[in-house]
Amino acid sequence: MDTRFEDIVLLEVAKSNTTLVAIENAPGMASVVLMTPGRDISVDEIASVSRAISHAFIELYGDDYLPAFEVTSPGLDRVLKTARELELFAGRLVRVATKESRESIIGTLGALSGDSLHVMVLGVDRAFDMRQVTKISLWDEILGGAYEG
Repeated sequence: MDTRFEDIVLLEVAKSNTTLVAIENAPGMASVVLMTPGRDISVDEIASVSRAISHAFIELYGDDYLPAFEVTSPGLDRVLKTARELELFAGRLVRVATKESRESIIGTLGALSGDSLHVMVLGVDRAFDMRQVTKISLWDEILGGAYEG
């Protein structure tokens, strides 16, 4: 990904009331994933940041160099991949899959402490060895989680 694009994304997100979760690259497209701490991000906020990124990039580098991109929310079932994402989503419901258990554990994401991930399950703080964790994803309690095919 062009560092000019990443620099503009960082600048425009910093001007907004949103937090950058990640810039994800796929063939021919970049996804800018945003959140707002403590509440769901609105479609208007996503659209506003998208317009600001386009405008700033075109103003500096021209229309021909603007990469294809989208601005999105993290989604209800986002897989959390980095320590930063674990920190950003602390306090949210997650589903944790481990090598040791056949069934996933659902609880409230706590802190990552060294090699241990803390999840509050039915009022009990459980620590999971990160070397045993195979997947951590956001869990939507109203919808009962998202479908994983």
